[in-house]
Amino acid sequence: MELIFTRWNSTDEVWTLNPLVPNDGNYDSDNDGISDQIELNLTLNNPFNGGLSPPDAPRLWEEAEYLDPSEAENRVYRILFNKEGRAQLALQQFTDWQGGATAKPLLQALFGVSDPTTQDTDRDGMSDGYEYWFTEWNLEDNRWEMNLLTGTDISVDSDDDSYDCNGDGIISPSESFDNLAEFESRVYGKKLAIDSIPNGTGLVSYGADTINAYMDEESMSYSLALSQLYVTFSTKSIPSFEKSGLINQINPDNFNISLAGISDPTDSDSDRDGMPDGWEYCFSIYGQFLPVNDYRWSMNPINPLDVNYDPDEDGWYDRQWEDAPAIQGKWENRQFTSANVEDQISNGLVPLFFSNIMEYENGTLPLDSDSDDDSMVMKPVFTNGEVTDYIQDMNLSDGREVFKYGTNPLDNDTDGDMMPDFYEYYRGWNETNDNWSSYLKIQVQWEQISANNLKPVQISNNVISRPVLNWVWFTHDATDANDAGQDADNDGGWDCSGGNCVYQPYNNFQEYYGVVNASLSSPTLVRQSLLNDCSGNYVEEWWQLRESLLGTCSGSSALTSNYFRMYKINNNDQLFALIVDDNDLDYQYLDTSDDENLCNGGWADSYQRFAGDQYHFPNIGLGEYVYGWWILDIDGDQIADGTDPTKWDTDGDWLNDFFEIEDDMLDGVRGNSASPIRYDDRTTT
Repeated sequence: MELIFTRWNSTDEVWTLNPLVPNDGNYDSDNDGISDQIELNLTLNNPFNGGLSPPDAPRLWEEAEYLDPSEAENRVYRILFNKEGRAQLALQQFTDWQGGATAKPLLQALFGVSDPTTQDTDRDGMSDGYEYWFTEWNLEDNRWEMNLLTGTDISVDSDDDSYDCNGDGIISPSESFDNLAEFESRVYGKKLAIDSIPNGTGLVSYGADTINAYMDEESMSYSLALSQLYVTFSTKSIPSFEKSGLINQINPDNFNISLAGISDPTDSDSDRDGMPDGWEYCFSIYGQFLPVNDYRWSMNPINPLDVNYDPDEDGWYDRQWEDAPAIQGKWENRQFTSANVEDQISNGLVPLFFSNIMEYENGTLPLDSDSDDDSMVMKPVFTNGEVTDYIQDMNLSDGREVFKYGTNPLDNDTDGDMMPDFYEYYRGWNETNDNWSSYLKIQVQWEQISANNLKPVQISNNVISRPVLNWVWFTHDATDANDAGQDADNDGGWDCSGGNCVYQPYNNFQEYYGVVNASLSSPTLVRQSLLNDCSGNYVEEWWQLRESLLGTCSGSSALTSNYFRMYKINNNDQLFALIVDDNDLDYQYLDTSDDENLCNGGWADSYQRFAGDQYHFPNIGLGEYVYGWWILDIDGDQIADGTDPTKWDTDGDWLNDFFEIEDDMLDGVRGNSASPIRYDDRTTT
């Protein structure tokens, strides 16, 4: 046996496995982490590595032969074939055995050995030492977790720490942090993400990355940083401590030579940073990340310092001392539970990073700054009165939702009132007060014309002017569903059919959808109405109701049904937006000379205008925008986001929004009469 596997080691200037030198079996010829003696005795012995290994468990070679008999034969042949003529006797015995002869003692002893001259006997990409030290018997599946004599184990995930990265319910091969991937991290980091490493940098293993982190962030020397790999591994648990003792029993430096930098395949949190290895592997890319501003793996299963990284930069960085942080706590089933006093955030100037550990604890995506995709507000940038840019407002990034606004970063309708967070943020957030309420002069005082007739006007000295507006608190709170029923601008209607006039609110909820039906006046009533969405499912969420009411199913432009469509398509089209400030002081006297078009669906805005002047229908397909579209369109889809809950008359035509919608619905067809977003000429005959 020794003669077959001996070779000259020029570094140590010794013959390994010298049959004339006693006690040289503790040498590790191939530096794979297990001694030559262990490798050559696997025919008789199972691993002694501190893991579960019942005495009646099959030997590794017996399992390998059972799982893949032909590969087991090939393995033995490979071991003997490349021994430079020193295995002639064994090869002859092997040939005779294949011909039907009984295996002789030398060949029998070779059936179960791993090759002490090569690091990976079964050629499965994992070193013999790695598989030896981290295998154990699986009682449920009746198999070895890893077997250094067969490659059938490469997809096994011993610690079951793989994570469903995309949430589709299936752990795909690219998501699996199996034993092979954990070993490869010692060389590649995340092998599937090496394309994120800049050209010329070379491979950066998780181990090298961790050493760099300790040196840069903890001011450690290289040797001390290197030693931390062993310290982290050996101190994370009692089994790891015992295993590290066995690994280094013969050679105190064995771990550093053969295993330093691997992610522990028997422990789901190798660095004890509170984030599972598989989750970290999922979201591991290489780049420059806050707060270190240096190249790192965004997630590294053996770098405990990565808990503080914020790779998607979704924290709250522009804090001012006067900014009041949101109450910290947890959202569950759209109910909020406050955290303890010691977990609350006080005022301050220090930026708040929404770090990896916070992302994990909140269930958000560490490489996506807006996990629930509710940063939908688009902001126009003006230069000399014209829009020159149109940018996304990222205020509802994950960290800001948690730290600043108190909304749920995993739910685009935090309070479940069927008005999305982006809409309530746009309508209600008061940056001055750091809350969701503003004191506005918007409440209509209705004029009683007769016993059963009230109008939103003011009549004085035969002049009919717009109504008196009172000051009132207006609230749109993304964390409180009660605001759905509020009607701050008092722009509803009156039912005088019973003798006494009863006010009918046009509340915040109705304003967003542009409806006055009593059966659709609240989220609760909508969910009880058993409406169907485009897929035939009952309407439960805001986007289902919106597509159901506007008829935008299957991506259709809904030219005839979308009563909030803003762009005009032909001269006879009545479904378009027109907001006008007519500057008229008396309803009875019409002066069009000073009319100011604020939004006009029959004109093309200068921003991204493809051709011509503004006086043509906007070509949405070519990227043109409705003139002044941002007044009604919050998210940039050329569809109005409701009527304005702070204006009794959104389009400026002296008719309150409720009246125009109710008038439009008289024949049961929406869009063929008055519209709350289209200024109607009040010329009469």
